[in-house]
Amino acid sequence: MEARRYKVIDIIGAGSLGLLFAGRLSASGTKVRLWTRTLEQARIIAREGITVFDKEGQTAVHVSGNKLKVAPLADWQRLNSQAPARWIMLMTKQGAIEEVLEQIQPAAQVDRDTGIVCLQNGIGHIERIRKAWPKAVVYPAVTTEGAKRQGVASIVHAGSGVTEIGCSEEEEESKNNNFNQCVLNRLVAAGFDACLSKEIENGMYRKLLINAVINPLTALWRVRNGELLSDPIRIHMMRRLYDEGIQVYEAHGIHWENAWWEQIMNVCRATAENHSSMLADVLAQSMTEVASINGQLVQMADRAGVTAPTHELLWQLIEGMRLKEG
Repeated sequence: MEARRYKVIDIIGAGSLGLLFAGRLSASGTKVRLWTRTLEQARIIAREGITVFDKEGQTAVHVSGNKLKVAPLADWQRLNSQAPARWIMLMTKQGAIEEVLEQIQPAAQVDRDTGIVCLQNGIGHIERIRKAWPKAVVYPAVTTEGAKRQGVASIVHAGSGVTEIGCSEEEEESKNNNFNQCVLNRLVAAGFDACLSKEIENGMYRKLLINAVINPLTALWRVRNGELLSDPIRIHMMRRLYDEGIQVYEAHGIHWENAWWEQIMNVCRATAENHSSMLADVLAQSMTEVASINGQLVQMADRAGVTAPTHELLWQLIEGMRLKEG
C-alpha cells in the first residue's frame, strides 16, 4: 500500500483549476483521485470524464471517466482509510477550507509523511492548514494558470502560466527528493511550467496584490480583465489600489518590486477575455474571496497603523453584493 501512496496525487476541489490539473495530470499518466464538493459532480465526472479546451474552443485534453477515481469529499474518511493519501493538492477556494478541514480532520490520517500543496488566493490560509494538520508537510504555492469553467466536467484553459511551489531547506533531503519525483516532475510532464521556490512568501504577496487590484474592480464593474485597461479612470483606480497595497507592504517590511505594476498590466492583457474568479462568484451570487484578498490587506494595514481605504471600501461593496440566502 505504501508504494501505491507515492503513485497517486489527491486533488481536493473540482473547480476550474482542480479540473485543469486533474485532467492534464491524468492524461500524462499520473494516477489522480479527484475529490468533489458534491456527489452529483462526482457522478457526472465519472460518467463524462474531464475535457480541457484551448482558447480557440478546440479539445486540448480529454480524460475518460474510467481513467479517473472521483468521489465526494464526504467519502474521504471511508475511502482514505483504505488507501491513505500521500500527496494532496488542495485546490478549493479559501472560503471552502473550513469545510475541507471538517471533512478530513476527524480521520486523523494526515500524518508526517503527507505532503499538501496549497493553491489558494490570498493569505492567512497556510497558518490555518498547518494548525489543523501539524504533522503534514505544507507547501505554499501560487499559480498564474488561467482556467474558466465551461460545465461541471469541462474547462477552458484560458492562459498558460507559472506554478511556484514553496520549498524549505529545513526539510529532509529525502522528503524533497520524494516531492520532486512524485509531484514536481509529474506536473512538468503534464505540461505545466512548475518550479520550486525558496521565496514563495514573496510570490504570495505579489499574487495577493495582483488579485487585489484586478479582481474587485472587474467584479464591481462586471467587466472582463482586459476592459480594465480601456479607460484612464479605471487605470487610475487600479493604481490607487496598487499604491495602497505597496504602502501596507512597506509598513510590514515586505519586499516588493517596481516591476509588479507592469506585471499587473500584463496580466490584464494576457487574460483580456477572462472573467476574474471574483466576478464569476458575484454573477453566481456565491461567496467571493474578497475577505481573503482585499480584506487581508485591510487587516494588515490596521496591524501596521496605516490605512487602505480603497481596499476597505471595495471589500464592503463586494461583500454587500451577495444576495442573502433564503
